Amino acid sequence: MLWSPNTQLHYPFQNTALDYSGNARHGTVVGSGVYATKPNAGRCLYFDGTGDYVVTPSFGLSGTVVVFAADVRCKIWFLDYQALYDDGPYSETPGANFLYLLRPTNTNDLILRFFNGPAPQGTVTITNVFLAPGDDIWIPLVVAVDFSGKNVFCYRQGALFASAAMTGTPVFPSTNRVKYLGTYNSTPVYPLTAGYLANVQLWTLATMPPAAQMLANANRLMLGMNPIW
Repeated sequence: MLWSPNTQLHYPFQNTALDYSGNARHGTVVGSGVYATKPNAGRCLYFDGTGDYVVTPSFGLSGTVVVFAADVRCKIWFLDYQALYDDGPYSETPGANFLYLLRPTNTNDLILRFFNGPAPQGTVTITNVFLAPGDDIWIPLVVAVDFSGKNVFCYRQGALFASAAMTGTPVFPSTNRVKYLGTYNSTPVYPLTAGYLANVQLWTLATMPPAAQMLANANRLMLGMNPIW
């Protein structure tokens, strides 16, 4: 199992939502029939769009960089968003909100939206992340959010897929909050519809690694190896 002092969460989802990061932030799975087995991923979670999601204990983060990594499998959906991660629920307290990651309705894109209180401060769109061969096929996905440099880096299948600048005033998510996987906000408004998640990890770093080091670590995460930050 992956572990380092920078690991905040690691959910392999082997019939449980036990946290293997060493922080004992075990998740609570909401819904039935969630655990599944799929080729090329083994055990995973399946979200069917009717209220399935995972909620973590409340905790805050430190540093300047947050890295979300997971094996993702979802298909284009005409009716609803497909949420991967949300630092929620929303709050009117400035700086209380972090971001959410989701695939918008009827697109192949991945969007990241960050908040400072209830109002969005900006949206970063990474286009065609799920374009074939990514639609309804497993994609090892790594999203690194550099709050200091105000940049987002998206790695797909161990290679840098795209980068984009953050606008507005992104506030690092230091506030103690629960996190959600497979839903957006504190109720399952936008579940990860007809999709799967496996090997979910959350990392924090003091600074954004050099490009070569981040690329090497994205490859290691894809192969299930321990990153060397």
